[in-house]
Amino acid sequence: MPPSLVSATAHDRSLRPTAIRPVLLSAVYPPGEELSWVGGQIRSWDAALVEVTLSDGTTGLGEVGAGIMAATAVPGIVEALRPYLVEQTFEDPLLVGDWLRDRTAFWSRGGIAAGTIGAIEVACLDAVGKRLGVPVYELLGGAQRASIEAYASGGLGSTFEQVTEWALAQIAAGHRTVKFRAMRDPDTTIRLIRQVVPQLPAGAQFIVDAVQGCASVPWSVEDAIRVGKVCGELGARWFEEPCRGENVAGYAAVRHALDVPVSGVESHGTVEDFRVLIEAGGVDIAQPDVSFVGGPAAFHRVADLAAEHEVAVVPHVWGSGVTLTANLHTCVSHSHVTLFEYCTLPNPLREALLLETPRFADGYLTVPSTPGLGIRLTPEIEQRFPFQPGYGHVIA
Repeated sequence: MPPSLVSATAHDRSLRPTAIRPVLLSAVYPPGEELSWVGGQIRSWDAALVEVTLSDGTTGLGEVGAGIMAATAVPGIVEALRPYLVEQTFEDPLLVGDWLRDRTAFWSRGGIAAGTIGAIEVACLDAVGKRLGVPVYELLGGAQRASIEAYASGGLGSTFEQVTEWALAQIAAGHRTVKFRAMRDPDTTIRLIRQVVPQLPAGAQFIVDAVQGCASVPWSVEDAIRVGKVCGELGARWFEEPCRGENVAGYAAVRHALDVPVSGVESHGTVEDFRVLIEAGGVDIAQPDVSFVGGPAAFHRVADLAAEHEVAVVPHVWGSGVTLTANLHTCVSHSHVTLFEYCTLPNPLREALLLETPRFADGYLTVPSTPGLGIRLTPEIEQRFPFQPGYGHVIA
C-alpha cells in the first residue's frame, strides 16, 4: 500500500463487514424525454450499488460503473465475493480491494468484477468515514485542493443542432470546456466538429469523445487519425478514445500521428491495463474511473504511474451521486489530478443520493466536507427508483 494512501490518524480505521447487498436502481425517463446518442437511445439511467454494513451497524455505499449498462450482472458477483468479505477484520478500508483481488485472481481481473470490488472498497471507506465523522478524502491522505476544475461532459444528440445547443448551454452555465460525442461514422463526425466548434464563444475549449472509435463498430486506425487531425486543426483540448479499449497498438499509432493529445481508457479495470497502455505510448491522458478500475487505492496507483511517465490523469465520471462523489474525493486527494469530468445530463439518481450537491462556480467543483461520501440510500429512494431490466445505456 503506498504510504500516501494510509495517513497516520488517531482514529481507529479498522472495520469488520457483517453484511453486503447489491441494490439495483433505475431512473426511467418519461416518454419523449429519452436521451439519443451514437449508441442508440437511453431510456433510463441505471445504477448498480453495493451496500456494506459494518459490525457497529454503520453502512456505506459504492457503485459499479458498468452497472449503467449491465446492472443485472452485479448481484451474482456480489454473492461470489461475499465469503471473502463478511466477518473479515481489516485494519484499514483501503486494504479491502487488494484482499478481495488476491483471493479471486482467477476470475476478477478486470471488467465488471473489478468494478464490483472497487464498489465494495468505496462502500467500506464511506462507512468508516461516517463512523469517524470525516469525509472520505481524509481517509485517502487528505485533500490536496478544496476545488477542482470541472469540464462539462454530455454532448449527446442525434443531430448537429442538439449537440450545438447543449455545448452552448454549458458554456453559458460557467464551464470552460465542453466534451461532445462522435457520430457513428468518421465523415459525419468531422462535419459535426466543423459545425459545433466555430459556434463556441472565444476562449471556450472542446473535447471530442470518439466512444472507443466508435461504439459497436470501431473505425479503422486511419479513420481515427483523420478525425483526430481535424480535432488538432481546430484546437481540441484532447481527442478521447479513438480506438477500442484493447487496441493498444492502435492507440500508439493514433497518438504518434497526431499533435492533439490522445486520452483513454475509461473502462480499463486494472492498474496493469493502464501500465501497458502508458508504457506503449498510447495516451497523453489516462482516464481511470474509481468505479471501473477497482476503487480509490487502484485509482491512486494509476495516477502515480501516470505521473512517473509524465502522462496526465483526468477521471472518467459517469453515474449516480455515488460515482460522482467517490471520484471527486479520490481526485482531490491526489496531487497529479487537476481536472474532473462533470456529466451535466439529467440523472435523477445523481441528485437523489447526495446529501449535499458539490458546488459548481467559475468552472470549478468544490468537494463537500460531509462525513463519508456525503450520500444516503433510504427505503423511499429504493421505492422511487425500482430497477427496470432491459433499459439503461444499451448500445445498438
